[in-house]
Amino acid sequence: LRKHESVSKLLAFLKTVKEVCAEGLIVSGGEDGIFIKEVKPETPASKHLSVKEGDQILSATVYFDNVSYEDALQILEHAQPYKVAFCLKRKPTPRTQEDSETMRPDTTIQEEEGRG
Repeated sequence: LRKHESVSKLLAFLKTVKEVCAEGLIVSGGEDGIFIKEVKPETPASKHLSVKEGDQILSATVYFDNVSYEDALQILEHAQPYKVAFCLKRKPTPRTQEDSETMRPDTTIQEEEGRG
C-alpha cells in the first residue's frame, strides 16, 4: 500500500441456522484477534457460509430462542469478562414508558406486541 491509500475493511454479517453453525470452521488466534484458519471441505460451514480462510471474527451472536437454561447460563458465565451486547424484549406494562425514560442511553427495548 502507498502511504496515501487507506485500508478498507469488508464487514460481513452472517446468520447461521442450528444445522450449519460453525461445524467445519477451524479458528486460530492470538494478540491480533481470532481468525478463520481453515474451512473444512464438504462441511455445513463450507456449503452454507461465505467464510474464507483469513477472515477475522469480530463478534458472534448467540440466539437464546431455543437454548436450554443450563446452556444459557454457561454461555453467559463464559462471556462475563468480555464486552457483551444484549437484545432484550419486554412485555408492555403501564410502567414501560416510564422505565424506558430512565434507562441508560445505550439501552434499547423492543416491546412485545400484544397477541390476542
